[in-house]
Amino acid sequence: MSLTATTLIALVALVFLLAGAQKLLLRPQVAANLLRLGVGSATTRSIGALEIAGALGLVAGLWWRPLAVAAAAGLTLLLIGAIGYHARARDFAHRRHRSHAVVPVLLAMITGTTTMMLLLAPS
Repeated sequence: MSLTATTLIALVALVFLLAGAQKLLLRPQVAANLLRLGVGSATTRSIGALEIAGALGLVAGLWWRPLAVAAAAGLTLLLIGAIGYHARARDFAHRRHRSHAVVPVLLAMITGTTTMMLLLAPS
């Protein structure tokens, strides 16, 4: 795997490991924002566990590429769900919450690009 792919995977994994830990631990600011979107504490913890699993899958995928592809694709799907929740709450229209809504869009683009890069890279 190229240095670019390895670096991208490591950075994405770090982002999701940190974000997942905050959700799993129900950090007050994160939990309050998700509660505003209609996501309860049990679902918040589940999302955190999925983010951590995705991060670990990306790192393990450095040695077995199909696992990295599955992890990146799973994280992309999770983020598409997050975009849906933000759209339903009309966060894109409210200046106060717009930054919370844009982050999943950017991360979905990055994880989607990572998935495609892993799929198209020579073995």
